[in-house]
Amino acid sequence: MWRRVLLVLVVYSTIAVVALAVPLALALGRERAQRLSESRSSAAAYFADLAARRDPAVAVDLAQAVDRYHALYREPVLVVDRDGTPRASAGLAGVPPDVGAAVSEALRNQRSRVPESVTPWSPAEVLVAVPVGTGTQVDGAVVLVASTTAAAADVGRAWWIIGGGAAALLGVASLIAVALSRWTARPLSGLSARVAALQDRVVDRPTAPAPVEGGPPTVERHAGPREVRTLAAAFDGMAREVEAAAAAQRRFVADSAHALRNPLAALRIRLDTLGMVVPEDSAAVHHRTTLEVDRLEGIVVDLLALATAETRRPDAVAAADVGAVVTERHEFWAAALSAAEVSATVDVRPGLRADLAAGDLTQVLDVLLGNVVQHAGPGTRVEVTGRGEAAHVLLTVEDDGRGVPEPDLPLVTTRFHRATNTVGQGTGLGMSIARALTERAGGRFEVGTGPAGGLRVTLRVPRARPEGPS
Repeated sequence: MWRRVLLVLVVYSTIAVVALAVPLALALGRERAQRLSESRSSAAAYFADLAARRDPAVAVDLAQAVDRYHALYREPVLVVDRDGTPRASAGLAGVPPDVGAAVSEALRNQRSRVPESVTPWSPAEVLVAVPVGTGTQVDGAVVLVASTTAAAADVGRAWWIIGGGAAALLGVASLIAVALSRWTARPLSGLSARVAALQDRVVDRPTAPAPVEGGPPTVERHAGPREVRTLAAAFDGMAREVEAAAAAQRRFVADSAHALRNPLAALRIRLDTLGMVVPEDSAAVHHRTTLEVDRLEGIVVDLLALATAETRRPDAVAAADVGAVVTERHEFWAAALSAAEVSATVDVRPGLRADLAAGDLTQVLDVLLGNVVQHAGPGTRVEVTGRGEAAHVLLTVEDDGRGVPEPDLPLVTTRFHRATNTVGQGTGLGMSIARALTERAGGRFEVGTGPAGGLRVTLRVPRARPEGPS
């Protein structure tokens, strides 16, 4: 992965450096061409001014000025009259065709210009031609053969400096890109190593058999950079191990609970038999022992229910009629609620169907109503309401009893947790079972405090699709 990040950073750095260096180099070429044009145009204008004067003394000065200029700059100069007759010349043997063409343009009152930019491969010479005279009266022409060698050499040296600076800047940017790309990919490599180390510490795996030639690959293939592929493979392995460990834990709980049921049942039978001959002074101890066995049986039953709730949901589940299930469980718990001095009301809109097995909904309601009977306290009022949303069914069981302290609310659905104000017996597994059954159906199990201070439990389960005509 770091190589791909490095490539992207280097490409962007190169674009940035080139975007800075190229305009700078072109600007230097234009600036040097402007300087050359200004200096040679000034010299040609000076000769044209001398040629415009018809005084014989000035004609001598013109010839001397042309000779001095050629001696100083080694650039040929030609000054001609209106009819093309040379008046002064230096560095030219005759009139070359290109110079003649420039003279003709100047006599037509047209000025030639130096190119806008100078580069190391520009022509060695350029012609600067200006007319002699003012306005539309042209009395002659001045042609100056300017050399671009010095200007091209200056531009070439400047370009070498710019290129060297750009290369150095690109080298520094590349070093930074290498460090940055490695720094970016380092967490992935470290995470892959930690995942592999965690697998080695936590999971005791047998040695993997050698792959069979021509058989399916033993490692899943992933696309992307090497670090990402390594991390994905390590994560897949860890996910498989965690899933296997969770499945093994559920099997252990279920197997242990099944293994304990028969001994506990036999122990209960023996205790019942023993109770018929227990002396009067030992009856209290016998009764407490029987209660503990009952409590153990309750824990075993709840562990089996929890292990079942945490298993994978069947693919095909018949939708539950929420109103019918709530009504049936209200009638079932009516006697227990009355004995606990708890009044219950039911308000479920008809026609609500939840994507939850009727047996699972029955078990959840038994947990919630059983908690009200055991822990809410006398004089409590409980209300069971059911409402439909666009995609969910909202089932709420709310009471105004003693409730659960605020610090215990996030923990009431964890295994074996009992609130600090809990009274009576219990295993601490009921709410865990209800939550597991709800979440297995793709719903949410929310516990909070109601407006009256009691406990409010809300089930938000997916709404079943209406059955269409066959």
